[in-house]
Amino acid sequence: MSDSQAQFIEVDALRVGMYIYLDLGWIGHPFALNNFKIISASQIETIRGLGVQRLRWSPERSDLELPTPSPPSAAEIEAEAKSAALADHRQRLLDQRATLQHCEREFSNATQTFRHLLKQVQHQPTVAGELAEEMVSGLVGNLFEQSESFIRLLSEKAGEHASLHTINVTVIALLLGKRLGLDATALKPLGLGALLHDIGKIALPERLRWRDKGLTTAEHRLFQQHALYGAEMATRMGLDDAVCAIIAQHHEYMDGSGFPEQLAGDALSPASRILSLVNHYDNLCNPTNPVTAMTPHKVLALMFAHNQHKFDSNYLGVFIRMMGVYPPGSLVLLTDNRYALVVSVNSARPLKPRVLIYDPQLPSEDALIVDLEMESTLGIRLSLKPLQLPRAVFDYLSPGQRLCYFFERARNLVDTQEVR
Repeated sequence: MSDSQAQFIEVDALRVGMYIYLDLGWIGHPFALNNFKIISASQIETIRGLGVQRLRWSPERSDLELPTPSPPSAAEIEAEAKSAALADHRQRLLDQRATLQHCEREFSNATQTFRHLLKQVQHQPTVAGELAEEMVSGLVGNLFEQSESFIRLLSEKAGEHASLHTINVTVIALLLGKRLGLDATALKPLGLGALLHDIGKIALPERLRWRDKGLTTAEHRLFQQHALYGAEMATRMGLDDAVCAIIAQHHEYMDGSGFPEQLAGDALSPASRILSLVNHYDNLCNPTNPVTAMTPHKVLALMFAHNQHKFDSNYLGVFIRMMGVYPPGSLVLLTDNRYALVVSVNSARPLKPRVLIYDPQLPSEDALIVDLEMESTLGIRLSLKPLQLPRAVFDYLSPGQRLCYFFERARNLVDTQEVR
């Protein structure tokens, strides 16, 4: 390095081993040369006594020994670990909240679109049909963009309440169809049938739009006609015969015990069998009267143990494996005796859901989802009813009266938690 390339340094920063330049006359300092390497602390003291504030030095010609850092204390190590854990926790919370917000926006958009569609059905049926096809194409497209499908539990406040059942059924039917091997082309009529399966209720008097035990025989028969009314409306909307048939058959069962025409077996299209199964599940989880609602775990057990004859056995088996033994919304006791809420199930690995665990040491909004697939020693011991939870646990986990489902992209769910 030439003199012109030297750097300036304050005299208080001088160290042994530095190669320095004294820009003073021969009589301005006691050293033999104007440039040399500092070899002792006494030389530094002498330089400081010359009255200069800074001088030039050459890093390349210097020979500095890096100081050996002292090992951190146990307290410093612990503090650093806590700081790193806190930073990681905060980042994961941010990630999970972003994922949840995205899911809830998608669900809210779906319910708003469906509500707008309903307003068009009677006066502009073709416009309603176009909206339905556009909406289902978007859902199917999103579903096939992701390699794995997660069934996600959302807050009841995520979307418009009256559309909750419709969106639930549509989402789950599409997921089941994909698990059964249907491609995007085959999923679209299934999605349209699911989205519009209850549209015929528009033609019913308000009080008959929800099946109730208090209906008279005549009223019950009229209620059953909503499936056929819906198929007629779908025709006016310009939808094809396959979609109309799915809507007409969404309450038919494999054993002929359904309505309105008591069809059975091969008389039901494959898509109708999927829709009938999913619609039955959600009607039990989300009945008109929330007081009569069953837990998802109990509904699956009931469908498997007592209602197998109503459904295609293959479809029912795939459905139960997809939803998991403990579907989203299930309240469970873990093997370490902690309480938890199942909030997400990977349809490819349903036995290891993601759960929100009750932790009185953390505010509920700061709790993280635990992926049981990553926990070799932790599992689910049993399913619980809401009334079996201690009050503090119930308030913390906040299980909603109604289940609200959507799907999310697997790549967005990396050890993140769902806020209820």
